[in-house]
Amino acid sequence: MDARRRKLLVNLLQGGAFLGVAGVLPGHADGQRASQRGMSSEEATRQEGKHDDAASGYNAPPIQVDSIDAMQRLETARLADGQRVEVTGYYLTTQGLGGGSFQWAAHSRQPADGGLSIAADGASDEAEGRFVRRVGSTLTPAMFGAMGDGSDQYPALARLAKAATDRRLAVTFPAGDYATSGTGLAFSGIAVSGAGPAHTTLRYTGHELGSLVEIHDGASIEGMTLDGNVSADPGTWTPRNYDAFTGCLPLDLRGRDVAARDIVCRRSPVACLRVEARGFKLENVRTEHARGNFGDGIFIVDSHDGLVERCEARDFTRIGFVTDTYGESPAFMLSERIDFIDCLAEHGHHASVDYGDAEYNAGYWAENSHQVTFSRCRSRNTTHHGFVATTGREPTLGSGHFTLRDCLAEDTEVGYLLSDLHDVPVRHTVTHCQARGVNKGFCIEMTLDASRLDGQHLGTRLRGEKASGSSYALEGAGTIELARLEEVWQTFDATRQAHLGTTYASVVAAGGFKGRLHLRHFARQDTTPISIKLLGQSHLLAFSLADSHAELSHVPAESVELHDCHIEAGWIKAFDALEVAQCRLGDGTPRFDLFESTRRHRYHQCRFDFTPGGGQLYLHNVDKQNARRLVRFEGCHFRKDLARHGSMITLDAAPAVFHVAESNTLTFSDCRFDNTGARTDTPVVHTDQRPPQASLTGQDNRKNATIDALAAFAPATDFMAES
Repeated sequence: MDARRRKLLVNLLQGGAFLGVAGVLPGHADGQRASQRGMSSEEATRQEGKHDDAASGYNAPPIQVDSIDAMQRLETARLADGQRVEVTGYYLTTQGLGGGSFQWAAHSRQPADGGLSIAADGASDEAEGRFVRRVGSTLTPAMFGAMGDGSDQYPALARLAKAATDRRLAVTFPAGDYATSGTGLAFSGIAVSGAGPAHTTLRYTGHELGSLVEIHDGASIEGMTLDGNVSADPGTWTPRNYDAFTGCLPLDLRGRDVAARDIVCRRSPVACLRVEARGFKLENVRTEHARGNFGDGIFIVDSHDGLVERCEARDFTRIGFVTDTYGESPAFMLSERIDFIDCLAEHGHHASVDYGDAEYNAGYWAENSHQVTFSRCRSRNTTHHGFVATTGREPTLGSGHFTLRDCLAEDTEVGYLLSDLHDVPVRHTVTHCQARGVNKGFCIEMTLDASRLDGQHLGTRLRGEKASGSSYALEGAGTIELARLEEVWQTFDATRQAHLGTTYASVVAAGGFKGRLHLRHFARQDTTPISIKLLGQSHLLAFSLADSHAELSHVPAESVELHDCHIEAGWIKAFDALEVAQCRLGDGTPRFDLFESTRRHRYHQCRFDFTPGGGQLYLHNVDKQNARRLVRFEGCHFRKDLARHGSMITLDAAPAVFHVAESNTLTFSDCRFDNTGARTDTPVVHTDQRPPQASLTGQDNRKNATIDALAAFAPATDFMAES
């Protein structure tokens, strides 16, 4: 078009003349006009192309206006279909923001949304004609009139969310303070991004509960702060106000394949971030200031196949990170295949259970879940628990599985609570985990024989100032195998540990444990012995201890195996079999009770050294049946100052079996007896029983010259080797 004709067209538009133009805006003019004349769109295009280019709005020079309002006031009756309009800014006062390039679609009835499709001033919704924004693949809030200046921009943001989702266009929030009085900004199938949590804030200004931002199927969000506007904390927390908060949930992820990255979610009256999705990712997400009965950092419910990596939950009144199901969810529903990696939960407080309700405070809580892994995760400064992992609903294969690796729980009551629930067995695998600044390190509560916990390279640092404290607190049943354990007490009370009635020890079962317990290489940092107290209704199916220095204060089990241990003292009840091998027993008084069902009771290559403390081995037949009790000593070494401290072994029987023939029989083979003091007539074995109630047999044994008798009724020479 030459300059003369362009000037004529502009003069006509400015002067109010009407110019009828055949537009070719895709999807609008050509199709509609073709249908009106009975032509195909291709024929219409060819026909329209015969017009002089000077008559086309597409080729006419764009009209320049300074705001959307000014564009709406253009006399649309004089605009050619396809006429371009260049807008400097959405508002007159926001030059450079929200403007853009528009085209007039004279026959469009596309719903006006204030951003992509804008009606002329005063036009009804049914009237033809829209200013259609020319966009690429990304929208911004300013395109809909949301400037990020701190004023309420809910209507504009709601229109933005709908338009972006409907047209599958990404959304970018520039730096700014985007306030909204409403909730429910839902995005589906698109990417939503900001300029970074320190620069872009989307905050709620209302008080009704809802979800500020919803991310649905295939959508992602990153690079901003979402604020739920929770009401202020009370001056004093009470049962009346611990859950009396207003505000909204900052972020809600739902559906399939959703993600949140580099996000801060803060100030919520419930969870700061909720996930109900299959296939989700949370990366570098930080939650802060969650309040109320369900004040969680990140709440993952009825979800599958998720990754939570490098996320933080701080300042919450329930739990930092949760996987669970809703109570009303179908019975088959549970949360599974979820990994937490390099996450931090810190500063949990004011849980509802402290005000008469039911919710505890913890760093991490997995319930009604399966195949949940915590790797290199930390929980710090919570009221009740660091980590909780339990079943509740039955997975497809029938058993829930939880894995904890390289985790740390510190400054809480219980470091780890690991259990089964609602008759669903569980398998816990725990490696290289620590509990520090706790009263109880690992609470293991399994009710089912089929449940199992395997742990190794575990450490505890116990506070120790309370009447109750333990590295491992056991309850129920199941199988527990622990190896490479280290224990430190910040404050240690030896008197409490020595008292059998206290739950103050390395391993405690106060309410009763009836499963299998196997411990290996368990040590204290200060080299004092660990203590094991299995109290209440405890009756283990099997107990074993290896490579450890211990006091077995009370251990009742069907079978007991001790290998490569130093047992200073204890009370061991072996109902079926006792096997003690390569152990040192002494200093205190190890007591071993024999029962009617005890089939095997053997000490193999053990060292009984009672010289330091003057203790003794105490064997007690408590059975009320008439059956022979045979105790074997093979290749053992006994040392004690008999003159000063008395016999090395005390053989006793309960009143009901004291006079029963052969109720106690000891046999020694290849053993050595050393009296470290002066010669004495004190026997090695002290017993008030006499044959036939008690008897001693043996061969190939050795003694030093200061020992005269093994028992009052058994001269030592009868049992010694000829050499």
